[in-house]
Amino acid sequence: MIMINDKKSGLLYGTFCADALSLGVHWIYDTQELEEKHGRITHYKTPGPESYHPRKLAGDQGHVGDQSLCLLNYLKKEKRWEAVGFMDDWLGMWPDYHDYVDGATKSTLANLQNQSDKTLGGSDSVEIAGPARIAPLLTFLADFSEEEVVRAAVEQTILTHRSKEAEESATFLAQAGHRLIHGANLLDTLRETAPEWALAQANSVLEERAVYAINKLGPACSISSALPSVLFLALKHGDNIETAFIENAMAGGDNCARGLVLGMLLGAANGMASIPSHWIENLNAGAELHEFLDQI
Repeated sequence: MIMINDKKSGLLYGTFCADALSLGVHWIYDTQELEEKHGRITHYKTPGPESYHPRKLAGDQGHVGDQSLCLLNYLKKEKRWEAVGFMDDWLGMWPDYHDYVDGATKSTLANLQNQSDKTLGGSDSVEIAGPARIAPLLTFLADFSEEEVVRAAVEQTILTHRSKEAEESATFLAQAGHRLIHGANLLDTLRETAPEWALAQANSVLEERAVYAINKLGPACSISSALPSVLFLALKHGDNIETAFIENAMAGGDNCARGLVLGMLLGAANGMASIPSHWIENLNAGAELHEFLDQI
């Protein structure tokens, strides 16, 4: 039980810490510019007025991380997973939201204007953001069967990302996260659960430095780019969270969404002690995470 609790905490803090670390340099695609302007990203940074997140502060979450926090607070409040109930909370966050709103969210909100069933308005997005939100759900359902965890993870994802690519990624992350929480080995788990196409792409650049490898795989938001990039970082730096999260941030592009996914995998594999203490202490959502873990 102590080991499982440590893995659950690692998964949850890992996802939010990796997202927060990348926030200050989110969606900078020119990695040379990123390094020249910001140096090596080892601490949380305020994104600044010219970024996609001009109101965010150092230690905050990106717009997908905020949706994951919405899921966390729903589970904390209701103490159960139920898609319609979560969609009520998810819909409620947007009228007063003052950060970037992504295309999948806009499409889902538009679809729901003509849809009576709140669970059937999901966009056809193939971006990683939908499955990237599921860390609170994996943590909350850790004592359930793998089949039940997969079902809930897919159900959550297709609320906004109704594509076969998003469903495949949610299935993988639910299986991998659940097994890692219960003590499975990282490399074996990735080989057993990751989509073969993504694993093959990650392995094809395994000898490259991260910034070059992710540039080849694609630093953008789509699952076709982001998932192989996450797997590359997990395979290459799986036993070193600090290096993996920093290399993810330095590779630019949609490093926040990649970070949410990478943080789940490596946090669950390595536990809380593997996450640098200053990232945990300076995470602005830390109190919410601590309270959530205390209640489940």
